[in-house]
Amino acid sequence: MKALILGDLFITNDLLIKELEKVFAGTGIEFEYTCRTDEWPVKPVEQNNEVREYCGPDEDLIPLVKDAEIILTHTACITKRVIDSATRLKAIAAARGGPVNINIKACTKRGIPVFYAPGRNSGAVAEFTIGLILAETRSIARSHSSLFKEKKWRGDLYVLDRVGLELNSSVVGIIGFGAIGQKVAAILKGFGSQILVYDPYTDAFVIERAGCNKVEFDELMRRSDVVSLHCRYNEKTKGMIGEEEIGLMKKTAYLINTARGELIDHDALYKALKEKRIAGAALDVFESEPPPHLSPIYQLDNVTATTHLGGASIQAAEIGARIAVEEIYSYITGSGKIRFLANPEVFTNNQY
Repeated sequence: MKALILGDLFITNDLLIKELEKVFAGTGIEFEYTCRTDEWPVKPVEQNNEVREYCGPDEDLIPLVKDAEIILTHTACITKRVIDSATRLKAIAAARGGPVNINIKACTKRGIPVFYAPGRNSGAVAEFTIGLILAETRSIARSHSSLFKEKKWRGDLYVLDRVGLELNSSVVGIIGFGAIGQKVAAILKGFGSQILVYDPYTDAFVIERAGCNKVEFDELMRRSDVVSLHCRYNEKTKGMIGEEEIGLMKKTAYLINTARGELIDHDALYKALKEKRIAGAALDVFESEPPPHLSPIYQLDNVTATTHLGGASIQAAEIGARIAVEEIYSYITGSGKIRFLANPEVFTNNQY
């Protein structure tokens, strides 16, 4: 079987092939590989009028897909013209939580299932979120930067009106209670935080069973010492945190975003931070990545910023590759249960 492996510098070709060989061992199915490596995450992702969060031009893939029967990828740009050129293609699997780099409609029209790996980096993002909360509320990054870049001892960061609350005395509001939000809550329970959750799609029973309290959005924004975003980006959540919503927050509160930059109106956020209408923010995602050179973020002293590193762990890469391959295995061999299919309409019966 001819497999096109389109890895990058995080989900590598070697990792995808290793998982493929391991999962298909003993089946008698042998693979002939064609490989290409994109430059993400060293090179930022892009978007066009079909797909987003991809790396590399689609025209480079067209000569490679002609004979491919399966495609394993992470960030490759799979557009309609790539699909149209793949005349023998049976299935695609993306080792990521949302296959937004693949034209799902074009695949569905051709009857090609698209598999993906939701939750593959939930542990990594949850732990990173806690790290960002601590880094911002306790001035860890500011102190380190001043000491190592300027050789400046920041005793002023110990002044009472500059220090933050301990998590065991904090109310933390979690917006979105999926795999990541639930893991963040579990870690925070170990600190002794009181946790509020806003998620209109999750039953109160599920939230309360996790030791949290389900509340409405406005209440969460008003009561929380820390607000952490863990919801998906879509038309309903686009810009959900704007000037009005930030205006509900305590002056001593912090906003944390390890989800998607588009959830926040960054102009409103940067203005509120500059005017000290909230205490600070910790951001792993931005209005564009990287932020524009003239972005006000570079002038702020109450922000901890990282370069979209939340999902970066060895386990996240391995889990993503494994899930993608397992879905391909279930489909190709007809054994096991398909769990993560982006376009279930390609199947017209109940086989899976």
